[in-house]
Amino acid sequence: MYRTLTVIATLTMFAAASLVAAPISRAVSTEQGQLKPDDSSLYNSVTMDCLEVKFKLGELHRQDKLLRVTAGQGYDNMSTNLMGRLNSRIVENKLDGGELIKIAADFEKAREKFRSDYTKYDEAVLALLKADCQSQMQTYYLSIQNVKELRASVQADLKAADEVMQQYHDAFVVFKKAVQEEEKKNDAANE
Repeated sequence: MYRTLTVIATLTMFAAASLVAAPISRAVSTEQGQLKPDDSSLYNSVTMDCLEVKFKLGELHRQDKLLRVTAGQGYDNMSTNLMGRLNSRIVENKLDGGELIKIAADFEKAREKFRSDYTKYDEAVLALLKADCQSQMQTYYLSIQNVKELRASVQADLKAADEVMQQYHDAFVVFKKAVQEEEKKNDAANE
C-alpha cells in the first residue's frame, strides 16, 4: 500500500507541474546585458502577468507540500515498520540477511537525500513567493529556473527511493526462498 501511495504521489507530482513542467533551461545574457530566455513561454508569462505566475506557483507549492508529506510518511513507515523490524528479526535469529541490511542502509541514504533536496526546493519556492516579481522580472525568471532544477532533483530522489524499495522487495523474495529451503533441509535431516 505504501509503495502505491508513493507511486501515486510521484505521478501526481509530475502531473501537478503545469507551471514548472517546461524543460530545465538557463537564461543567457546578450551583449547588452539583457536577458535572453531559453524558455520564452515562461519568460513571457513572468513579464506579462507575474502575479498569475506567483498564484500558480503558490498552488503548486501547496500540492507539492501535501505530496511530500504523503511520500515522507510512506518512506518513514517503510523504513521503521518494515525494513527496521525485519532486519532486527533477521539479526536476532542469526540469519544471513546482509543484503537486506545493506539495501535498507541505501534506502536510508535515499530517504535523507529526498528530505534534504525537498527542503532546498521548499525554501526556494517560499523565497519566490515572497519576491517582487514586478520590479525584478529577470531575476524572478532566473529564480524560477533554479526552482525547476531543484524540483527535478526531488523527482529524481523519489524515483531513486522507489527503486531501492523495489530492490529490497526483490532481495526479500530471494531471502525468503533461501530460508524456506534451509527449513526443508533441517526438517528432512531431523526425520
